[in-house]
Amino acid sequence: MNYEFVVLPMGAVDSPAEVLTYVRTQHGQPVDEQLRRFVVAGLQLWNSRVPAAYRHALLHVEAAGSSVRVTAADRADRRRHRGSAVDNAATAVRGLIEGLISGLEYQLYDAVNNTLWPPKRVE
Repeated sequence: MNYEFVVLPMGAVDSPAEVLTYVRTQHGQPVDEQLRRFVVAGLQLWNSRVPAAYRHALLHVEAAGSSVRVTAADRADRRRHRGSAVDNAATAVRGLIEGLISGLEYQLYDAVNNTLWPPKRVE
């Protein structure tokens, strides 16, 4: 199992059920400049700092149009760890992405929890 997150513009979708359809509409479009400079660059920096011994912690990043899809492994290299000694990167990756989009008009879809963050504002 992998953890999947999607960054998309605030208000681009009304519910988590619409996220994958929205991502498909972005396919083939050039990446939004703000996403490229802040989000994609931050994710690439994460990947560049992963030591060779921890290649399982690399993020798979797909960016198109106004969306960035990030996939993280669910746990450390299973060959090197046993039982409950394994860890997962979901919390750290979610925190990283939340930090990258903080103050910007983007929201985060968490596929495991099927949630959008921050939640839609009620006016």
